[in-house]
Amino acid sequence: MKGRRALILMVGLLILTSLACSQAGEILSPAEATARAVEAIPVFTTGSSSVEGGVFEAGDTAVLTGRSFLVNLYDNPGGKVSAGQERGAEVTVLEASTEGDEVWYKIEAGTGEGWVPATSLEAPEGEAAATIEGPQPGDGVYLQGRSFLVNFLDVPNGKIIAGQERGMAVTILQVAEVDGTVWYQIDAPAGQGWVPAENITTEAP
Repeated sequence: MKGRRALILMVGLLILTSLACSQAGEILSPAEATARAVEAIPVFTTGSSSVEGGVFEAGDTAVLTGRSFLVNLYDNPGGKVSAGQERGAEVTVLEASTEGDEVWYKIEAGTGEGWVPATSLEAPEGEAAATIEGPQPGDGVYLQGRSFLVNFLDVPNGKIIAGQERGMAVTILQVAEVDGTVWYQIDAPAGQGWVPAENITTEAP
């Protein structure tokens, strides 16, 4: 339906352009008439780089915040939950929009793109995760524990998704503090997952 309307609009603009040029004594080729018609077609957008009352603009870096460990990402402003990303994660703002009186931002996160309300974002300097003592994202560490295999969880205090033998060198992806316990998301040969701080060490076995 939309394609048919666009075609009718294009044909109408071509006719009007040709008539206007004929009246002005100007002769245009079909290609020139088409180019002028395309320039006259209005462009509509569903989002913008910023909105009134917004704090962030497209391209800005922000940090997810909230009471829960996972922050919901929605398919549209005020729509359905499409994904989740842990709070404290840095994201990139893609565009802004409004739903009623509420400002929403479309962001690019580690789990994909989605919309979040403005209350779920804050400036990077407001995130306290960087003040957690110990290894930081990007650091290389080693797994340790009493058992031969160290369990990886999907989220802090979550379900076991993999296991890796102790002594294995791994890389820290993220760090978070949940209910007073420091957790690390790590990248290991067995995959990615979360382990408590007691399961990593900077000393080689």
